[in-house]
Amino acid sequence: MPDRFEIEQLVIDDTFISYCYRRNVADVAYWENYLAAHPEEAGTLAEARELVLGISLMLMEAHEHADVSEREGLSLYGRPRRNIWKTLAVAASVAVIAVSTFFFIRNRSRPELATAERTYVFTTALAEKKRVRLPDSSTVLLNAGSTLQVSRDFGGQDRSVSLTGEALFDVTHDARLPFIVKVEGYEVKVLGTVFNVKAYPGEKKSETSLISGKVEIHMKHTDPGYKILLPEEKFVFSEDISTVPSSSPSPVASPPKTSIMPLSYNRNQVNIETAWSQNRLIFENESFEDISKKLERWFDVQIIFEDKIARQYSFTATFEKENIYQVMKALQASYGFTYSINGKEIKISHQNRIVK
Repeated sequence: MPDRFEIEQLVIDDTFISYCYRRNVADVAYWENYLAAHPEEAGTLAEARELVLGISLMLMEAHEHADVSEREGLSLYGRPRRNIWKTLAVAASVAVIAVSTFFFIRNRSRPELATAERTYVFTTALAEKKRVRLPDSSTVLLNAGSTLQVSRDFGGQDRSVSLTGEALFDVTHDARLPFIVKVEGYEVKVLGTVFNVKAYPGEKKSETSLISGKVEIHMKHTDPGYKILLPEEKFVFSEDISTVPSSSPSPVASPPKTSIMPLSYNRNQVNIETAWSQNRLIFENESFEDISKKLERWFDVQIIFEDKIARQYSFTATFEKENIYQVMKALQASYGFTYSINGKEIKISHQNRIVK
């Protein structure tokens, strides 16, 4: 066993890369024994490990912009989006990674540059879905209008991510490192499982739906304990904003409400919570107001209700390949409401309203 390694050697050493991701028991033992024998090299190994993990995440960021085969977005008219610059984007991203790696190594003697904090961010636009593969081989399918933040140390000493929006997680088992999803109000802690998290900003309710395995729900700032979620169950977290009369006109948040409920299925036994991941848009006795939020994300449109009555209409329906025009026509068949589409703006009014 050599006494000393350079960072340039470590980042291309297969056994060291395996050690960084804890993939092989023999490799992990080798490098832990090396550290025990050469504690003075701990800093060098730590820098090299950060670089290995960072390169993996940078490659995923490059892949995010290039791999259109993993993008399942629909335009307003229902046609898949395509990126004719795929090849150029890949080349440019790889070049950026190479340059970043070069300067990381050149500047490792400057800790303020080499160890700068970084969070890797993956986003989806409206009417877009995207699949992300993490360094531990876990996969995340992001729904439209979502953001996933991955910590710089993911896969080394940490497996935590932050989510705004909705995502379906398929987590690789690792008893040493629990996988943690952070959303507003609580955290989801797992070892290896499949689950869906929905936590869009501006919505009063967020949900975690468990498909297989077991997860723990840890509340923030309130309940010091945690809740266990079993397959076919979902955790519902809701915060109500109420206005306190008299002395305080400002909205005041009441304590959050939590509950554990069974997953929902339609008459064809399709799971409603995860139907979006199969490109199915399912409404089960939902108000038009709630449906409108899903339609806005699904088709990248803005829906405006011109009266309160239409908001309260309730629908049960399933859509797969329909565009927004077909969806609106199908919904109209139930109540006969009036609507108009102007570009991406849709105005809806009660059927008895006189439109001038």
